[in-house]
Amino acid sequence: MTSLADLSAILYKAGPTFDHSTSQYHIKLQYAGTTWEVAKRFSEFDTLLQSLYDGRFGGLPKLPAKTLLGSPTDQAAIDARKEQLRIILQDLLLRPDTRTSQQIRQFLDISSHVTDDIRLIQPSPVRTFEDPRFGVSGVKIATEANLVLVTHEDSTHLSRLGRVWSVVEPDELGALHLWAKDSEGTWKRTFSHTYGIKARSLCWEGTTRQFFVGLEDGKIEVYEVPPGKFKPEAKCTLELHHKSPVTHLSVTSRKLLSVGFDTAMRVIDLRSRELLCGGRLQKRLRNEMDYLTSSHLDDETDRAFIGTSGGDLFILDIARNPPNFLHTVDMVTKPVSALCMSQDSLLVAHFDCISVLGLTPKGEERRMAKLGSYKAKHLHGSEVSILSLTAASERQLIFGGFSDGSVAIWTHRESEAVLVLQAHQEQVSQLVWVENAPWGPALYSGGGDGKVTSWVLNGTPEEYVLWAPASGGPSMLDRAPAPQMASQAPAPTVIGNDTLSAFDPTFEPTFGNGPGFGGGGGYAGGGSTAGDPSDPFAASFSVTGESRRVNPQALKKGDDSDSDQEDIIDAFR
Repeated sequence: MTSLADLSAILYKAGPTFDHSTSQYHIKLQYAGTTWEVAKRFSEFDTLLQSLYDGRFGGLPKLPAKTLLGSPTDQAAIDARKEQLRIILQDLLLRPDTRTSQQIRQFLDISSHVTDDIRLIQPSPVRTFEDPRFGVSGVKIATEANLVLVTHEDSTHLSRLGRVWSVVEPDELGALHLWAKDSEGTWKRTFSHTYGIKARSLCWEGTTRQFFVGLEDGKIEVYEVPPGKFKPEAKCTLELHHKSPVTHLSVTSRKLLSVGFDTAMRVIDLRSRELLCGGRLQKRLRNEMDYLTSSHLDDETDRAFIGTSGGDLFILDIARNPPNFLHTVDMVTKPVSALCMSQDSLLVAHFDCISVLGLTPKGEERRMAKLGSYKAKHLHGSEVSILSLTAASERQLIFGGFSDGSVAIWTHRESEAVLVLQAHQEQVSQLVWVENAPWGPALYSGGGDGKVTSWVLNGTPEEYVLWAPASGGPSMLDRAPAPQMASQAPAPTVIGNDTLSAFDPTFEPTFGNGPGFGGGGGYAGGGSTAGDPSDPFAASFSVTGESRRVNPQALKKGDDSDSDQEDIIDAFR
């Protein structure tokens, strides 16, 4: 089996078609000693990209803008278009998923000249769980209980104006579903609950068989799944965030960490459900419009890592009450949307990239170094943002979900994405990797289209090799070095303001418009400029294109305190 990493392809000239009605572009190819040539028109490149998009390939290059009077006729314009198409061809051959696709093989007539079996690398969908009324806000795979847990929230723009304006029933803005596989291998929904408010966050703890649902009104519902049962039992409700949305939950076998839109963090004991420590972080935020977006609980060192909408990463010592502030890491670009541990490094998803931070012992957080970043060439921050993150440490793979519905996959050795899948029609809000059978290995993605889909990876990480053009030809593939995991890292350095770019192109083509996908714009369509797609608390979109957000301080009561020490009292009601 081959992934065509040794294929040679050069778009070397442009010339007229036989009837001189337009131009065609000649591509010379070579593989395993066999050489052949194909000639393609601009419209055939357009058809190829649309076919790839329809085949669920994401992160595709965009065609240059079409000329108003048909094909260009002057030589300078023809040469410029030839250079643009050369770059597009290289980008399509760069990734193994597009390189081995049926569309590329047919376009370049590869199957007629390559006798080796070609392995398809694109991930394959296996199963979908769906509630079409709402977008997905939380996904947890409880293998210990043989359950898939999913929370949903109404994520339409109108719903942000209030329940009266919801496109669904006014009293239905969120939901909780549990799915189980019976002895015959059939999936069934074993439990459902609909909320009159949005279900914002979800976490599962396998040792105690508990899960927690964070709601828009600041409450956290606690459930327990008895052994041998598929239906949960409601245990209690925690009121921790003063009627402000619970933006994220993180749990270990001992503790639960919750962060809220009210800028407060809380840590409770998992079994006694007693408040251990907490406080507001308002004074640590850059401005009053920022809020807490994500978190990671490091139980071994009693540290909490908390991301913000302003691009900061707070590190706190939660061994005592009130928590002790340790350090702030400025991620430069905002917001920090997700955190994930991979080996001995911390992965931070922010803006349009994933940064790798080398972890240091407790008390030495100021020595934390930024080891590099992962990006996808055609998923720009001007159009999309990264919203979700997970890692398969055993396979040295990293997964990132974007606001346009795509999922990018990186290997530890490459800073550029090796696969990009168009997984959903709307934003990918949740990603979960499951390694062990019988549930894995598989990737679970949850999207704004209300679907949770499981994906099987095809090929092996060793086959996820980025393509390089033939020696001697011009190359646009001068990639940044791959980030080093902490165990491979040199001495720590100060985190700078630069984001390591996977590419440094010397030519920036203009982009045209393409057909839509599910009514939302096709392969050549950009992201919305009406507002920030990564901000779930944008109130609405104005006709001027400005995104307006709720001020977290406006939710504060008159007797609420910003102090880390005073705000612990009466956390439970």
